[in-house]
Amino acid sequence: MAMVRTRRGEDGVLNLPRTATGVDQFFHAVRARRPRRLPGVPGEPRWRGEFVAPDADGPRVTLQEFGYASRELARHGDTVDDTALVGPFRVLTAEGLDRLAEVCDRLEPAAGSSRFIATRRLRGADLVSPFLHNMIRDRGFLLACSRTAGVPLIPHPLRLPTAQINYFEGRGRPEIVRWHRDGMDYVFTIQLSDGADYEGGRFTYFQGRTDEFDDVTADDPRIREADCTARGATLFLHGSRVFHAVTPVTRGRRVTLVVSLFCPYFARRDSNTFWHLAGDDGILATVPGWLRLKWPVRDPALDFGLRAASPVVTWEDLRR
Repeated sequence: MAMVRTRRGEDGVLNLPRTATGVDQFFHAVRARRPRRLPGVPGEPRWRGEFVAPDADGPRVTLQEFGYASRELARHGDTVDDTALVGPFRVLTAEGLDRLAEVCDRLEPAAGSSRFIATRRLRGADLVSPFLHNMIRDRGFLLACSRTAGVPLIPHPLRLPTAQINYFEGRGRPEIVRWHRDGMDYVFTIQLSDGADYEGGRFTYFQGRTDEFDDVTADDPRIREADCTARGATLFLHGSRVFHAVTPVTRGRRVTLVVSLFCPYFARRDSNTFWHLAGDDGILATVPGWLRLKWPVRDPALDFGLRAASPVVTWEDLRR
């Protein structure tokens, strides 16, 4: 697959709105509707472990190339958590991608609107889809993601943001993803639409520190675009340390699945903030997951693995 493009982003990309902060973020949290409890989708396909593509990997950029100092990065023994971006690559086979796209299409009627980050999305999709639930708890899938990111990963203990489907339609008011950084540290975006079927919808990011983004100008060469428009293209992003956005979809339809995973060995360094989560899901829906995430743990690798009903992935697994 093609390398990540390092050319400039589309003209006017910096004019995209940013995620609300401060008082505006608080009001988003107050107004946000609690996600609905949705019934499952009858007749969806079954997840199978052979849907995971062998040797998933792609071109990578380090956090130090984004301007972060070595002392700012998490460490475990001799391993440094220094991966900022990987991709595009394929994490699913062609058949697995077809089945995933079918599931996400079936779930679209349940999607809701949001003005916080993504225009139209379904949060907590794995709570209503056995296919998605089993996919992100499949040992082969988790190993592929862990080896890509360079750290052991499990499903995120915060259940609502773990699997989010973003839907974009190029009609009426253009649908976008605002400039933002994620609360999540380890984020995988799987492209379910072919880039030839829509216009716009370009994944754009700032290759610099998040605290430098406020001073960015239109001619800044650090505004870049990831070439992940091919159907099945997957992009890994250290979401909390990278400002990114998606340009308006002006024609056609674009669908992506965003999977947020968690490194239990760095549990105390988790980057989520309460108001960032509450801005998307509302205060009442955020509190239970927030308390579970921040509760002290004695053995993070075991405790969080059991809480997420996930196979435990270790550092030794990444070396095999």
